[in-house]
Amino acid sequence: MVSMILLTAAAGASGAIMRVPRSAATMASTRMVRTSVAMARNRSGGAQLCANEAPANDHALSAISADGSISAKAVVTTELVAEAARLQGLGGLATAALGRALTCSLLVAEGLKDGETFQVKFDGDGPLRGVLAVANGMLESRGYVGNPAVTLPPNAKGKIDVGGGVGRGTLQVVRTKMIPGVETPAQYSSITDIRSGEIPEDINYYLLESEQRQGALAAGVFVKGDDTAAPLPSGVMPVQVVASGGWYVQLLPFAAEEAIGQLEANLAEMQSSSPSSMVRQGLGARGMLEGLLKGLDPQFTEERGIPSLADSCPCSEERLLRTLRLLPRPELDDIVEKNEVVEAKCEFCATLYRMTPDEIRKEIYP
Repeated sequence: MVSMILLTAAAGASGAIMRVPRSAATMASTRMVRTSVAMARNRSGGAQLCANEAPANDHALSAISADGSISAKAVVTTELVAEAARLQGLGGLATAALGRALTCSLLVAEGLKDGETFQVKFDGDGPLRGVLAVANGMLESRGYVGNPAVTLPPNAKGKIDVGGGVGRGTLQVVRTKMIPGVETPAQYSSITDIRSGEIPEDINYYLLESEQRQGALAAGVFVKGDDTAAPLPSGVMPVQVVASGGWYVQLLPFAAEEAIGQLEANLAEMQSSSPSSMVRQGLGARGMLEGLLKGLDPQFTEERGIPSLADSCPCSEERLLRTLRLLPRPELDDIVEKNEVVEAKCEFCATLYRMTPDEIRKEIYP
C-alpha cells in the first residue's frame, strides 16, 4: 500500500509604461496531504535549442541611467523554463504561462535582501487552474501550474493563448520583507483582479496600483513542438523551449521628463520585438538593457547567473518528516498498521521521497 503526500506551495509582454500622476506616486491506497514548501540542491535541466538558434545561458543584469532616474533589469530564463517543462511534464500553454510567471518574479525579486521573496499566484477560472511563481534576491525560483495538460487554440494574434488559459479571477502577491531589529521576515499579501491573464501585464498593474511603481514589464517564452518525442503522461506533446526572457524598467522618483521621453521612444522602437525574440537573436540581458536605456548612458552592474529550479528547491526528507508529524495520530497509526509506504512528490522539482513504516516508527514514534 502507498500513501501519497504532495509537497506544494504556501500560498506575453506588457510594454507600455505604467504611470501615476506625480502627486499620487508615493499507487493503491492514496492519502493526499498538502503542506508548505519554502525556498537549495543541484540537478541540471538544459534548454532544448533548435539548430541555428542562439544559445542562452540563463543570467540577469541590471542597469541605471546616468542621471539615476530610470532603472532597468533583464533576464534570460531559457534553461530554467525548459527545466520546469521537463520536470513537471508541461505542455506548450502551461510552459508559456509558468515561464512568464517565473521570469516576471525573478525580475521583481532581483535586488531583494536575503530572506526576502516575491510571489505571484494567479487564481483564475481558466483551464490552467492557477499559476504560481516565487523568487528571491538570490535569483532562486520555483513555481507550478494547476493543470499542465491544457491545450487551447491560438489567440486572435496567432499566439499561445495564455490569457485564455489563466482566465479571470484574482492575482495574489505575497512579499516577505526583512524588518530592522526582527530576525524573521514579515509577510505582506495583496490581492487584485486579473486584468488580462497574460501575466506580465497583470503584475505590472499590481506594481502600479499597490506599490506605486511606475514602469513597464515584459516577458516571453518561445516554444516549438517536438514531433519526434512520445506524448507526456498527461497526454500532451512535449515542447522544445527555444528562448525565454524578460525585462523590467522602472521610473524612479523625480525622473526628468526628458529621460522619460527618451524611454518612451525606446519602448516604441522595441514594441515589435518580444523578449524571447531578442534572446533568439542572441542579444541576452545586456542587449535588452541597451535597447531600453539607449540615449540614457546606462551604467551596468555585474552579470549574475540564475540557479536551476532543482538548485532552488528546498524539498527534503526532513520536510516529509515534519509533514508526517503534523498528521493526526489516528491517521498516522492507520498508515503504519496497514504497512503503507509513504511517498512524497515535490510539485516544483518532481523529486520523489519514500518512507517505510519502519522508518516512520523510528523517526516519529516515541
